[in-house]
Amino acid sequence: MNALVWNARGLGSDRAFRVLLKYKQDYSPDIIFLMETKSNHIQMETIRVKLGFVGKLVVDYVGNNGGLCLLWTDKVNVSLLSFSRFHIDVRVSSWNERDWRFTGFYCNLDTGQHKHVWNLLQHLHGMAQLPWLCSGDFNEILSADEKVGGLPRSRLMIENFRVTLEYYGFDDLGFQGSRFTWSNKRAGGDLIQERLDR
Repeated sequence: MNALVWNARGLGSDRAFRVLLKYKQDYSPDIIFLMETKSNHIQMETIRVKLGFVGKLVVDYVGNNGGLCLLWTDKVNVSLLSFSRFHIDVRVSSWNERDWRFTGFYCNLDTGQHKHVWNLLQHLHGMAQLPWLCSGDFNEILSADEKVGGLPRSRLMIENFRVTLEYYGFDDLGFQGSRFTWSNKRAGGDLIQERLDR
């Protein structure tokens, strides 16, 4: 079973949809979790139909940011456990595999609110005793070398995130491609890059 997690940064353009369609064709995911869709239920229903998925759960965006969507194929059954502006938590089952849990996560951009978001992780951790995949944009780094450019990240913020992941027994599954998952896309000395997605 394949799962695709993508920080779309908006799905309103034809270009963004083409990128998503190519990901679907290249990886054949049974589940897709999208963050920062900047889309509502109606827009995501159009995307679901165009991609050929059978189900969806949507958390509408607020203001100019946010928005979450979980899509799935007919190869899996998905049962909603909980959701908020920052997560969608589901139980996933299929005929030939053990049930497991998927939480798509999108952390608040306001670092002053991270403590509350880590508390949400604590709450989710205690809800279901299944194998658990928690993935998404945590908007935090685990070490100073996961950021280049801009002001240095607070050591306390980094340590709080590391302690949170260790406490819940999360293992980083690694990644392929660039070591940074986010960039402000500016030139020269104004360029900032960070690894925020896990």
